[in-house]
Formats: sequence, structure tokens, C-alpha cells
Amino acid sequence: MDEVQFDEEGIKFRYLSNWREQNKEMVAPNCIKALVKVVEGNPSTITVYKNDAGEVNTVAELEESFKENFKKQSWNIVESRILNLNGMPVYNIIAHSVIGEDGKVKENIEELSEDEKRITLENNTSALLNDGSMYVIELMHFKEFPYAYNDYLALMDSIEFE
Repeated sequence: MDEVQFDEEGIKFRYLSNWREQNKEMVAPNCIKALVKVVEGNPSTITVYKNDAGEVNTVAELEESFKENFKKQSWNIVESRILNLNGMPVYNIIAHSVIGEDGKVKENIEELSEDEKRITLENNTSALLNDGSMYVIELMHFKEFPYAYNDYLALMDSIEFE
């Protein structure tokens, strides 16, 4: 499969050509790339944001604010860690939101019976700092259909800064 090269806003990366572009202006004003892929009727998105890093100098300084923000949005944090990506420190957070058979987000998954049909929305977000900017790369997909995860990892592995 062919790869597409993205080279804007001080960051370069590659992604597979079977991802379709979304209108980034409709996602958020700080969105620099928005991609969608549907496999077997299950959508996945990869969204890249660029923000001013402000007073933040290390990715370790991002952890508490990211965790707090995810919890406020009713995400269940599965992992929160700092990784090394090709010599660059990266903050990574993985969180789940469980959707019950009624289509509503379940904040307290203990309330669901083992028999109740449910699906898990997974948010895998990574943040990198470069030259006064913070780049956030977010994968949203259904955990039960993880087809997009390897594409996300390949995109992350291809990141370079100008």
C-alpha cells in the first residue's frame, strides 16, 4: 500500500493511503491533520494537533494535566507513561470509554453485567515537544476492532521535526 507524506507545521510523518482526510477546520482550530478509516463498518480516526507549549519544557510535565483532562471527560485511564520514540521523549496515555447496549457511555463499568453487550472506545494519545510547540497525536478506535493501531504506530515511528 502506498504511503502519503505530511510535511507541514514543523512536523513530518507518513501514513497509509487508505486513510481519508477529514476537514481539519471542523475538528478544532489547532488541528493540523485529521484522518479517518473505516474497516468492517467501524470507524477509526487519527488527529494531529499543534499547540504552543507555553511554559512546558519536558513531556513529564504534561502527565498530570493530561490525566486530569481525561478524567474530567469520563475516560478510564489504562496506561500513562513516558516512552522513547527514536530518541525523542513522548508522553503517552491510553484510556477507555465503555458504551453499553443502550448506546450511552458507562462511567461506572462495574454496573454492567457480564452478559450486557458493550463496546470499548479506546483513545491512544501521544504528545511530543519540539521548538516551543506541543504536538498531540490521537488515535480513536474501538478496542474490539484494533485494525488502526498498527497504522498509528507506523505514523508515530515516522515522525521527524524540521
